[in-house]
Amino acid sequence: MAHSIGRSSSDDLAALSDGQLVARVLANDEDAIAYVFYHKYASLLKLNAQKAAAHKGLAYDDLVQDLYLYLNQNDWEKLRKYDPKYSFASWFTVISYRFFKDCGRSLIDSTNNLPMDDLGDKCELVAGTDKISLMMMDIKKAIGKLKPPRDQKIVEALLLNEEEPADVAKEYGVTVDNLYNIKRRGIAKLVQLHLKDYQDK
Repeated sequence: MAHSIGRSSSDDLAALSDGQLVARVLANDEDAIAYVFYHKYASLLKLNAQKAAAHKGLAYDDLVQDLYLYLNQNDWEKLRKYDPKYSFASWFTVISYRFFKDCGRSLIDSTNNLPMDDLGDKCELVAGTDKISLMMMDIKKAIGKLKPPRDQKIVEALLLNEEEPADVAKEYGVTVDNLYNIKRRGIAKLVQLHLKDYQDK
């Protein structure tokens, strides 16, 4: 997703109503998309990221990119639910905060409150992010609990189907680096589920 837009384009976009701006985004206007995510609402997103997830070690740019991909799914299915009668800033605040908070939770072990990078040394059940013991859990069922749905499909493709990362990245319109971030978050969530099931027994 491009971050820069020209001054004239920025001025034109600033004059649009919320409904008109969202309509431009839904039409996949690159300038409008960059304006929404990296200009007009950049401060709002940064504040939400700091409140919801940044203190857990998540990169702000990665969060915004993931939010864009989340909203862009299925031809902007989520964004199409926005009602132009109401403030887009309010709608975007709620959506982004909830999404960032979910991203933050997926990287933290719910019991030890430790980053995934530290779990290998703290828990016998985990031996690094790529060596999780999945023998004791129903993988398909656990992956089905991942959010957003795009992450379910990506993790399943990489872990269960052993598809080539480059092919999966192309299919879902993400970079390979972003794909591995999604995989890492997914594995972190699977670890949480595994530890919870183990402790409940």
